[in-house]
Amino acid sequence: MNNLDNFLPYQWMADAPQLDKLSLFELTLPGTHNSGCDLEAAYAIPLSQNWLACQDVSFYSQLNRGARALDMRLLLDAQAQGLARFRFHHNGSRSSRTLEDLVRDIKGFYERSPDEFIILDFHELANGVDAFDHVQFKMLLLDHLGERMIPAQNLHLTLGQLKAVDPLQRIMVAAPMTWETDDPRIHRQIDHKWIGKSLVSTADLHAYLADVLSRPTGRLRPWSLSATCYSLGGPQRILASLDDWFDPARSDWAKKCHIINFDFIKKSNIVRYCLTANLQKALDKSV
Repeated sequence: MNNLDNFLPYQWMADAPQLDKLSLFELTLPGTHNSGCDLEAAYAIPLSQNWLACQDVSFYSQLNRGARALDMRLLLDAQAQGLARFRFHHNGSRSSRTLEDLVRDIKGFYERSPDEFIILDFHELANGVDAFDHVQFKMLLLDHLGERMIPAQNLHLTLGQLKAVDPLQRIMVAAPMTWETDDPRIHRQIDHKWIGKSLVSTADLHAYLADVLSRPTGRLRPWSLSATCYSLGGPQRILASLDDWFDPARSDWAKKCHIINFDFIKKSNIVRYCLTANLQKALDKSV
């Protein structure tokens, strides 16, 4: 792929063989913030979607639209069974999405797009009414996605090398596990660079992002840049601002990032900009 005229977001990585020169940590990846809380899900509190939902569409649609890192937070629902025991939430308010939905959507996505790489960033495994069950969480992940999970010893490999090693290993899983449930297929918690305030204007966010990206960041560990704004009305749609800030024709911000974590991917150009930045990284590496 030398141009983006035939850009297909559901297979943008496979369509760019140049990216095989890069490792997962060298790439710039579009990430969906609070992926398990979307406008198509249901919530316990009536009319709360505007305050809780950070995405328009389900996991499957987020992946089809080009997301390659899913940022998620889980609580345990002890009254449910199996995968449905683990429910996604936003600040403790539960979404109807469960780990069962995520597993189903990932398997469905890979039926269409077998050579895309995904990071599953379980950023929080929280205690709610019930204590989080790390043992069962690990068991279910390995039972349902284990053959697709990239073990720690392979994470330094390039995409091309990963494809050669195994036809299925395409998912990096990261989560804050306990020492008893440590496993080489589950990476430690990903570092999130976040402004640290509940209410954030676009001006505040721009200044924060500019400061973070003015300093060098390593490529040996994954990290996620939170490019989100929140007001009293809930998560804000700032896609025009993000498109302006991360457009590779305007700045080098996209090229400096690992995961760009943002809200409402449905109508964003960030996926296209990540591909452009990655093609340039691959070109730089081959020189």
